[in-house]
Amino acid sequence: MDSEGESLQPDFASAFFEGREGRTEQDELPGVSQLPQTLFYVKRFQTNLQKQPIILQSVNGPCPLIAIVNCLLLQQRLTLSEECECISASRLCSLLGNYLLDRAQTVDTGQSEQYILDCLEKFVQIQTGIDINVRFNSVEGFEYTPELSLFDLAQIRLVHGWVVDPQDTFLSCLVGDLTYNQLVEKTMEKSGSNDPREVSESEVLKELLKSSQLTVHGICEINSNLSSGDLVVLFRNNHFSTITKHHDRLYVLVTDIGWAEEGQIVWETLDSTCNNSTFVDGLFNTTTTSANRSAGLSDQEYALSLELQVSKEEQNEQERLWHQAKENSDNIKEKKKAEGSCTLM
Repeated sequence: MDSEGESLQPDFASAFFEGREGRTEQDELPGVSQLPQTLFYVKRFQTNLQKQPIILQSVNGPCPLIAIVNCLLLQQRLTLSEECECISASRLCSLLGNYLLDRAQTVDTGQSEQYILDCLEKFVQIQTGIDINVRFNSVEGFEYTPELSLFDLAQIRLVHGWVVDPQDTFLSCLVGDLTYNQLVEKTMEKSGSNDPREVSESEVLKELLKSSQLTVHGICEINSNLSSGDLVVLFRNNHFSTITKHHDRLYVLVTDIGWAEEGQIVWETLDSTCNNSTFVDGLFNTTTTSANRSAGLSDQEYALSLELQVSKEEQNEQERLWHQAKENSDNIKEKKKAEGSCTLM
């Protein structure tokens, strides 16, 4: 087990990341709103056994890295010193890198040292996010990319809930085993067809692509694929979250820095696609936020305000992704058209 104060493999991970960020930690916690983007606040909450640390997410922060590290912290595979109140992205990378290298030396993982070092090189990229291409027929359906090897190496499962219900035979047949990128291309082709049936099918696919990237069937599938106490990473709306299952319910770890001072806000339920979640503490007891009380709102009114805010953000993000995908598709078509013209000449 690695710890915040130790460097198990200084010749590899520490040397690799040395100098990539500025300071690695700071002793005194400044105001939350004044935290530099390269530093992340460490929040602690009470469990049955201890004060459990987690890393909070700041704006445009490295959410894949934070989600993986939080899983390892909650599983007690990584630890932070009690004095650590802030930590840099480079320090998080070093902690994770040292853990992976140490584990490879003490456990027969079947992974070569070069493979591990290749994975470590991806740490720089996951500080700003990684490209994920989902398949719509399985909660663990992803097109393989080198970045995904980080999850395998850390023994952290990656799931998503953007899954088509097989009972919807029409949509299931349309989507099949296609990835997101392939489905976007298929939708564009159908929308430009002269066949009314093709155009109608494209509208059905557009609804799926513009959805919240979470289905009721997807939630049920995640739930049925997890055992109580499991910790995995959920990919949704280009964001990575740590989730767990407790007494047959799914919970998402609350890592937004806006909840840094709310010690009783630790998890929120993941029961539906409508964002009508409930906050619970570290022992999974329902809690009421101070923001809710100070604003004079009822629990229902506050939940509704959050739902409207999140829904608007998700809608804007989906529209952005859709227009980006359409622009990319149009560019490819123009390029192919130009190449064809050159061939004819």
